[in-house]
Amino acid sequence: MKAYYTKFVARTAILLALCLVVQQFKTLSQFITGPLVNLILIIAALAVGLWSGVIIAVLSPVAAFLITPSPVLRLVPQLIIMIMFGNVLIVLFTWLFREKKLWIGLAIGSVLKAGALTLSLHFIIFPFFGDVLKEPQRIALSAMFSYNQLITAAIGSLICVLIWPRLKKTPSFVLHK
Repeated sequence: MKAYYTKFVARTAILLALCLVVQQFKTLSQFITGPLVNLILIIAALAVGLWSGVIIAVLSPVAAFLITPSPVLRLVPQLIIMIMFGNVLIVLFTWLFREKKLWIGLAIGSVLKAGALTLSLHFIIFPFFGDVLKEPQRIALSAMFSYNQLITAAIGSLICVLIWPRLKKTPSFVLHK
C-alpha cells in the first residue's frame, strides 16, 4: 500500500508540474493552454484517480496565480474559486464515466464546466466583485469564461479520446491499487 501512495503522490506532482508549465504559455492563446490544461486534468483522473484530478484542479489555478497572475485575476482573485469549481466538474464527470462511455462523461463535464463558469461569472463575480472591472474587461471575461471554456474543454476531451486508448494499454501508466 505504501508503494501505491508513493506512486500516487509522485504522479500527481508530475502532472501538476506539467500543468503549471503549460500555464506559463497562457499569453500565447487560451486555445493552446486551455485544451492542454483540460487534457492534464482528464488524464490525471483516468490514470491516477479522482483525487489526483481534484488536487490538480484545485491547486493549479492557485499556483498559476501565485507564479504569474493575469491582470484580471489580480483585480478579481475570486475568479480562482470558480476556476477550481469548473475544473473539479470536468474531473468528476471524467472519473464517473471512466469505465463505460467515457466520451459522455467528457461531454457532460465540458458543458457543466463552461456552464458553471458562465453562471458564476454573471451571478456572483460581476454583481459582487465586478465594480473593479471596466466594460472591456467584462466583455473579455464573458468570452473567456463561457464559450471559450466549452471549446477548450471540448478540444482537451477530444485529444483525450484520441490518445487514451493507447495510454491505458501502456504498462504501468495507469495506477492500480
